[in-house]
Amino acid sequence: MSQVVVSERTHVNRMGRMQAAPIVLIGPTYIVAYVLLDWLSIISSTPSFGIVPWSPETGLLFAAFLIFGRQLWLYVLVALAVSNLLLRSELPPSVQILSPIIVGGGYALALNWLQQSRWQLDIKLASFRDILVLEGIAIASATFVAMASVASLTAAGMISPSEIPYNIFRYALGDLIGVSIVTPFLLILANVGGLPRITFEAAMQGLAILAALVFAFGFTSLPHFRLFNLMFFPIIWIALRHGLKGAALGLVVTEVGLVVALLILGPQLSGITTYQSLMLVLAFTGLAIGGLVTDRRRFEQELRLNQESVSQIFRLGSAGEVTTAIAHEINQPLTAISNYTRLVQEYLVSGLGDKKVAIEAASKVASQVERTAEVVRNLRDFIRLGRRQIGEESPHLLIREVLDLLEPNLQRAGASVKVAIARDIRNAAVDRLQIEQVLMNIISNAVEAMIDNDSSRERLINIGARNIIGNRIEIDVADSGPGFPPDFDLRKSGIRTSSKKDGLGVGLSLSRTIIEGHGGELLLSSNDKGALVRIRLKSIPRGAEQ
Repeated sequence: MSQVVVSERTHVNRMGRMQAAPIVLIGPTYIVAYVLLDWLSIISSTPSFGIVPWSPETGLLFAAFLIFGRQLWLYVLVALAVSNLLLRSELPPSVQILSPIIVGGGYALALNWLQQSRWQLDIKLASFRDILVLEGIAIASATFVAMASVASLTAAGMISPSEIPYNIFRYALGDLIGVSIVTPFLLILANVGGLPRITFEAAMQGLAILAALVFAFGFTSLPHFRLFNLMFFPIIWIALRHGLKGAALGLVVTEVGLVVALLILGPQLSGITTYQSLMLVLAFTGLAIGGLVTDRRRFEQELRLNQESVSQIFRLGSAGEVTTAIAHEINQPLTAISNYTRLVQEYLVSGLGDKKVAIEAASKVASQVERTAEVVRNLRDFIRLGRRQIGEESPHLLIREVLDLLEPNLQRAGASVKVAIARDIRNAAVDRLQIEQVLMNIISNAVEAMIDNDSSRERLINIGARNIIGNRIEIDVADSGPGFPPDFDLRKSGIRTSSKKDGLGVGLSLSRTIIEGHGGELLLSSNDKGALVRIRLKSIPRGAEQ
């Protein structure tokens, strides 16, 4: 039996717990939090036409919608309407009515499209790619919402046509600051289940942020934002040391400090766009550095996990060496078995000879059989892809990394890929490297199978993932190729056979071994549209301690 190493987890899957909570409890909590954050942004600035220089409530909207999905949309509209009614009563009725539809509808549609597209965001922000996707959808949707909102204010006579570009710029910047600072912090907080403990280094970094704030805002004879560049130094330090999680926390602490400073010194409107631009650049810088550091650490961990596998591959060298090793290792026990068996046979046939010698020979036959079996087991373990490192892995990340690796092959073959992953899909309990290898093999087979498609037939691969009963998930890969041969049987094909010249049976047989080693299933089927491969794996129950 293969040795399994289970990765240790010390926190509770809070993200799963939150998503499983009743929306009737989450919705009212969201409304209260949204109004409070909106109020905070207003009292710490000088809003004009209802536009504030930063919008933490928009960051909350993004995080909440990404976690809870479309079921939160009604509460998003209600929160916007209540906030406008309580905090922006000076706005005309037409703007009061249109604003929740424009803001809530615009952002909700953008995020819903994102999570249904190939660019689907992993809400745990596991990589730098997720930060780029988040910022990209934030820029696009904030620009649209700003244009529509300013248009409604212009139609109501509150903004002159000459002021439209400036106010669109201010509005979009404010929302982008809120998304860039608040959304990553809330998503990471929901995932890890709490704030990190305070260490000596963390305390020094907090003091560095405080010192930068004092220098930037302590000299009242200068404009508030003249020394703002000092804020970059502690954020870069934190991002380099602690990655994306540290950068997100550092940016929130910095923003809170700025709000407190403006509350003490009094809100100002002059130079506010300069502040907005600097704060946005600071947020982008911190998240970019933190994301890259997190990616680098993940790659280093993968490299360490693969060292054993790589050394084994280089030791083996080729299939010929494996054959030679097997022949050499089992030759001696097989020769001994033959000799001992001959002695036993002579005694049984002729009845002559020493009975004790015959019994001893029979005993040695059994021991040599065990030795042969042990040799085979050792060689099997030797050529395996290392020990299985079972951990909690995101299906989003598994599929995305495989598609990134196969992108050149897909382009050369002219194949397109459509991905549909259920929003509430649970994490899988798997060895990420082995499951990614299985997915790469299956998708590569699908690409090869479609090479000979008629030019009028699309080369399309559909990849889906969803929860199924029994605390399991299912990942399916369907192609538009010819499908499996009618007589193809994966269980009968074995490791020595293949249903096509490039080794379909071998690859699928190895894939089946890996999947079943994870306690899962590999299922094959065909129809007039092509082949379908389904992978069923154990998942992490929501709220379970890992």
